[in-house]
Amino acid sequence: MKGMQILNFMGRSNPRVLVHKHMETMEIKETIDIVLTPQFYTFIREMLAINFAYQAKNIAPALFDDYLDTNKSYQYHVYKCGEDWCFFAYDIEEISSFLQSRGIEPYLINKIYFAQELVTYLNKPIHLSDQEALYSIDQTVTVLPQRLLPTDINYAPINMDDVVLKNGVSISSSFDAVIPLKQTIFITVLLLILGGIFILEGERIKDSIANQIATKERLLSKNPKLASSLIRNSQLEKYQPINDQERLKRDTVMMISKMLSNKSQLKNLTLDEKGITVTITTKNDMMKKQLIDQAKKEKFKIVSQEKRQIVLEKKL
Repeated sequence: MKGMQILNFMGRSNPRVLVHKHMETMEIKETIDIVLTPQFYTFIREMLAINFAYQAKNIAPALFDDYLDTNKSYQYHVYKCGEDWCFFAYDIEEISSFLQSRGIEPYLINKIYFAQELVTYLNKPIHLSDQEALYSIDQTVTVLPQRLLPTDINYAPINMDDVVLKNGVSISSSFDAVIPLKQTIFITVLLLILGGIFILEGERIKDSIANQIATKERLLSKNPKLASSLIRNSQLEKYQPINDQERLKRDTVMMISKMLSNKSQLKNLTLDEKGITVTITTKNDMMKKQLIDQAKKEKFKIVSQEKRQIVLEKKL
């Protein structure tokens, strides 16, 4: 099919789709990678005296300041290309919307690549559609109207088995997601299922409460003394402190559970009638500081703090 290429590079498991404005609608039901043509990104090449990609990415917004639409929200990708740095600005929302219009759901996309990586393979143009071609001009991959090319030009397809793309970015990173998109969808479905279970459980509890009310009426009919509100209140006052104590324990344990994550783990927990003592280890000092701030907010006493371990205490 002209202008539409699903590419499987070097036998990789994910096929790749070359994305351009005139691509046809597809039916995609498997995980894919996409290769964006310059219609979907803005490209700048700069020689900068910096050593790390994260440093380059920090200055990317300033480099693109005069080139981008201020009404849009952009993401940035940077990698080293020879002696220079290659900078890309793209709007992931716009890309996702376009792909959906062509039958490709964002959750099926694993990685995003940029056609600039094909620069060494574009000595001759690639046919994209009846209107456009992909070509390299001055070491920059560009989409050209075919009317600007000689009528007798030969379009040369790339041998995709020889192409290696190394500088992809995951779509979840583009969305600034903490949890990858696939896992987000899985969690959403799981929460919907749990919501249904909670509804059913609510109906069961409702029936249980009705049964308890009926049981209460039967007990009162057999024990007339309990019908007095004074007697019932006396019994409630007797057991209320115990109930409050147990509730406080549960709430405190719940607070502790919210402090734990993959970067902070529970080492020890001691719980008795007087209070609770908990030891938590962290993976780094930043996480330890965040944990201390959270503990103070929840009224925990900081008993001790070692290099990556803190001991918290709370009276009950």
